[in-house]
Amino acid sequence: MSVIRLISSEWLRVRSRRLVKVLTALTLIGIVVAVGIGAANSERPSDDQLARAEHRADRVAEDCIAQGGYGEVEPGGDVEAFCRELAEPSHFLDESPMRRSDLPELVRGSAFVAILLGLVIGASSVGASWQSGTMTTILSWEPRRVRVALVRAGVVAAGCFALVALLFASLAAVFWLATGLRGLSATPPGWGAEVIEVVARVSALASCASVIGGAIAMLGRNTAAALGAVFVYLAVLEGIVRGLRPAVGRVLLGDSVAAVVIGNDMQLGDGSVVTPARAATVVAAYTLGLLAIATVSFRVRDVH
Repeated sequence: MSVIRLISSEWLRVRSRRLVKVLTALTLIGIVVAVGIGAANSERPSDDQLARAEHRADRVAEDCIAQGGYGEVEPGGDVEAFCRELAEPSHFLDESPMRRSDLPELVRGSAFVAILLGLVIGASSVGASWQSGTMTTILSWEPRRVRVALVRAGVVAAGCFALVALLFASLAAVFWLATGLRGLSATPPGWGAEVIEVVARVSALASCASVIGGAIAMLGRNTAAALGAVFVYLAVLEGIVRGLRPAVGRVLLGDSVAAVVIGNDMQLGDGSVVTPARAATVVAAYTLGLLAIATVSFRVRDVH
């Protein structure tokens, strides 16, 4: 029962934090404002405009098919599917209205905000316990430190995944409404599955960021220390290493996160390629490695 009690306690602590509520509210407001501005600057094309765009798209697609996909289709690839996707009718409109089919790219473009959200929540959930002295209280009724560290990391990670997925669902709902009223609602085959896949990847990255932030906060016993350390590492150290040894990018956290967000093979500066599977493995290694180091440190260090 102690594990259930600990999980319940950690979940209540994370859910009731004012920072989480404020960040969630600000993100929702940002979604409504951003999509609202986009809708205000968008205009649904007329039937005549759509007909002309479709005619131009058909001509471009036929030329592309006749040219064998302009040499950009891999051997054995579907040339016609490539050309039809290349000649999307909405690309040939005089104006550029909001398109529901752009939602996957919108989610990818919002990945940085989601990951930052996870990092802040993870770092603050641990750092606040040290600064307020709550950690001592927790250990008074659950002295097994490894269990405390792992349960907290698991609860925060699960909570961040659910929160980010919920925020993206809100974005999808608002964007769906806006494109239905002021844009183009047509979507290609497999669009829904792509949206779910991208949301799941970004939500998982936000969960990893929360664990990384919490682990560094556990080591430094401070929220600001965790956020500062991550910023210095990603903005300074990785930049230096990447400039001196581009091939090392395959094991850098920043490049791996980008590859997971994109969801396709990503070419580095030295010509090497990082696959999404390899990138996900690197992100998992950083996450679990930092969690292990923080847990060992928490187990052997004094708590004041």
